[in-house]
Amino acid sequence: MSTRSTYIRIDTDALRSNIRIIREHLPVDTAIMAMVKANAYGHGIIECSWIAQEEGVDYLGIAFASEGVMIRKAGITLPIILMTPPEPEEYDALIEYGIETIICSKESIDILNQKAILHNCRIPVHLFIDTGMHRDGIMPEETVSMVQLILDSPGLHWKGICTHFATADADDMSFMLEQFAVFTSCLDALHSLQLKPEFIHIGNSAALMRMPENIGNLARPGLSIYGYAPIPGLFPGLKPILSLHSSIISIRKVQKGESVSYGRSFITPKDTVIGTIPIGYGDGLFRGLTGILQCIIKGKKFPIVGNICMDECMVDLGNENIPVGSKVTFIGNDNGIEQSAEDLALLLNTIPYEITTALSARVPRIIA
Repeated sequence: MSTRSTYIRIDTDALRSNIRIIREHLPVDTAIMAMVKANAYGHGIIECSWIAQEEGVDYLGIAFASEGVMIRKAGITLPIILMTPPEPEEYDALIEYGIETIICSKESIDILNQKAILHNCRIPVHLFIDTGMHRDGIMPEETVSMVQLILDSPGLHWKGICTHFATADADDMSFMLEQFAVFTSCLDALHSLQLKPEFIHIGNSAALMRMPENIGNLARPGLSIYGYAPIPGLFPGLKPILSLHSSIISIRKVQKGESVSYGRSFITPKDTVIGTIPIGYGDGLFRGLTGILQCIIKGKKFPIVGNICMDECMVDLGNENIPVGSKVTFIGNDNGIEQSAEDLALLLNTIPYEITTALSARVPRIIA
């Protein structure tokens, strides 16, 4: 039960439907890794991981070992891959909680191998190749020698090879195709030596939309699982699974020429009614939305006025009869009027990933 009138609603039917739409788009022999890092992009890592497991997803993708520990402690048994280079502080957790990891350096191979031998186990690893994004991974020319080093490490099991596209969602596909060509050349070098891992994975949401037949045998959808297509028009039928709501906790009449909130940045142009809503930037409602954000009440949009505070914001209700306790929607649909995380992202010149992942853990998630 929620202890706040501010809450996030997660539509599990929509989540299940999105996973099924993605699966139908992929070749039948392509496995799926649901990316649940960053609290499942703000949607709730445990809840979304359970649904993914129930829907037959093959892997979960995380960014830090602590996320995998949370998943395991919740009783979820799906294979998990740490998709950022493991830090020394994370090695023991990888072993204890059965988490696979990407590998990006000889040092990681040496340390993980020693740790695994000490614990009498083998750690599955996925060699990450830097094909042009220059964030993580080994250089392409190191591919064969690094695979051989893994194969010579008794504590490691070479399970996969991967890379990540920098521009998969861009209109211009030229750099993406350059990266694909580099990755293909690395695979060719391995195949010439009869070296082939169980999994090849390069496809984020945009890539698997654009070239599902060429992303290997493990897809890595992220944003698309949660209902947003990184390329408009592709994956019809996806539905956002998150909505963000609050309520009016007080109303007051304010005379023309009076100020609202910190800094007196908003002066009422006429007599009006101001409502207070218990949500602010401490909940993930960015202060940068001040002066440009609207909310939905009873199927109508109203402007948020004055600087957004840490815990509250104010709405100009004009002469509408909106009583205390009325539901307020920031993301979602109310009586046919809709506002999405994409809409908020456009206001801030950012991406919907940032909007949803910023939603604070102090906002209760209601699973429906």
